[in-house]
Amino acid sequence: MTGPLGFVLDLERCTGCRACELACSTENELGWGRSWRRVVTFNPAGDPRAPHHHLSLACNHCAEAPCAAACPARAFTRDAGTGVLTLGPERCLGCRYCAWACPFEAPLFDGETGVMGKCTFCPERVAAGGEPACVHACPTGALTVEALDDAV
Repeated sequence: MTGPLGFVLDLERCTGCRACELACSTENELGWGRSWRRVVTFNPAGDPRAPHHHLSLACNHCAEAPCAAACPARAFTRDAGTGVLTLGPERCLGCRYCAWACPFEAPLFDGETGVMGKCTFCPERVAAGGEPACVHACPTGALTVEALDDAV
């Protein structure tokens, strides 16, 4: 893979099992009911007149990240090799400006620590040649990581 990395979701393969949410929560020790990835179901009643899809959402590590631009503490940094956008809790003021600016609602406030948190792209796993926990846990292969330059 070359270029910045990103998550790719195949809507036809995602069953909404939420394994990605659980893996994120477990890997990052976020505690019960907290995850930096969430699955949103469209048409949960399965009305045959409308499409039924599951959308697994997390930080998209945007090239022009509105969350980073809105941060008065400049708590965001970008890895030059992978393009991954990281939020440094040691710099975060907990003002939540990043959450208000993010169209994906990716940064989340942690009431215990008083600062924001978001997807880290599991840097230890990726550095060791693996995948982020959410991708690794996906039983259908609906969630993958690709170089954005190579993604279709």
